[in-house]
Amino acid sequence: MAHRLFTSTPLLARTQQTLAARVRAAVPVQYANYVTASAVVMAGKAKKAAPVRAKGQSNSFKRKKSSEEDSGESGSGAAGRLNDKYYKPAVPVKVEEFIPSTATKEHVGQVMGFPSAVIPALSQTAYPTLLNEQFSLIKPAALVVRESTVSLLEKIDQAMKTPSSQSRIVLTGEAGSGKSATLLQTVSHCLSAGWVVIYVPKASAWMNSSFAYNKVPNTTSFVQPSLASTLVGQIHSVNKSALNNIVTSEVARVGRHDIVAGTTLSALLEIGVKEASAAQDVIEVFMKEMAIQKEIPTLIAVDEVNSFFRPTDYMSQDGKELDPEHLKLPKLFLDYISGKKSFDHGAVVTATSDTRLATKSEVLDVALGIKEVSPYKKLSQSLLSWTEGLTRFDIPNYTKAEAKGVFDYYKKGNVLYDAPSEPLFLNKFITSGGNPRKFFTACAKGI
Repeated sequence: MAHRLFTSTPLLARTQQTLAARVRAAVPVQYANYVTASAVVMAGKAKKAAPVRAKGQSNSFKRKKSSEEDSGESGSGAAGRLNDKYYKPAVPVKVEEFIPSTATKEHVGQVMGFPSAVIPALSQTAYPTLLNEQFSLIKPAALVVRESTVSLLEKIDQAMKTPSSQSRIVLTGEAGSGKSATLLQTVSHCLSAGWVVIYVPKASAWMNSSFAYNKVPNTTSFVQPSLASTLVGQIHSVNKSALNNIVTSEVARVGRHDIVAGTTLSALLEIGVKEASAAQDVIEVFMKEMAIQKEIPTLIAVDEVNSFFRPTDYMSQDGKELDPEHLKLPKLFLDYISGKKSFDHGAVVTATSDTRLATKSEVLDVALGIKEVSPYKKLSQSLLSWTEGLTRFDIPNYTKAEAKGVFDYYKKGNVLYDAPSEPLFLNKFITSGGNPRKFFTACAKGI
């Protein structure tokens, strides 16, 4: 009876089906008796093995584009570019170059681009964050010539023949009034005129404890080697051709290197680029030589200068906040900002900032007359001593003519969120109060 049960046709058929399912499902032999109906069904749906790739074929995964992606109408748009359904593509705008001869009242209200000869130098340093947003929307990078621009550059041109201690200017104004833009125009103007330019677009980064620092033995001072090396490299890249024609006047020691008299300042800076430990010595010798040479005027331009007039985020060995004067690189610049040291001919132009990256300085505000002295708060006398002789230069909001020039530029660059019209211009100008930052936001984002 048992023999007939095991050899019956229905049971054999079921066993063969089970074994076949086991093979297809890749189930080990010892588990063949436990193959279920669901396993058989899933085995039938098993995916085919991936074909063997030809030699040299890429291993990257490829996904077939959806119809929306092919048409550029997906919700997020193609990677690396804005969705054409919601964003207008930037249109290159032809503008005149902002060269020294165009810094006149006749060009007020005209948007002008940075000279092609200056752009490589400007690219060595970062643009201020808020300006960079605008420059990314319209090519080439350009700024409007303003009445304040012309007035400031007239002072700078006069400084070509006088010591920098006589031309120490601080750009002030309400948030978003265009201080950074005016400072950048000054940098461009001086580069075009053949000056040696030392531009610091984000001074707050010098004070926010983002760079390593070391204590100088037997002193209360600290050095920031990597920061000094970065700055030296930027100065070298921006001014290389001019510095090839200026040589050291005496023997100097920088790090482990002896510098002989007659070494070009370009070669001097290269040492600081290659060897960070020597960079602070290099920048000090460089500034000293630039101060006494008479061939080329020098401009120091510092944005977020209020960072120099408040305690830093660096800590001393006993856990106290360090003032900028205890960091050798910021102190070197404070010497020239304050007029304690001076270039034979040149200028120092700085700009205040109220962005998150730079905290306002009450000491500087009081010194410039922006804020009244509080009888209940004691100001740091050591910081106040660096503010003597600074000249305040206010940057106002746009005039109507300046704003109209910018509006037309936005129109040509396809930046306007709404359809351009004269009523729209008046609406944006009035609601923004002529504030350049608010005007840009209103035009580009419809806010």
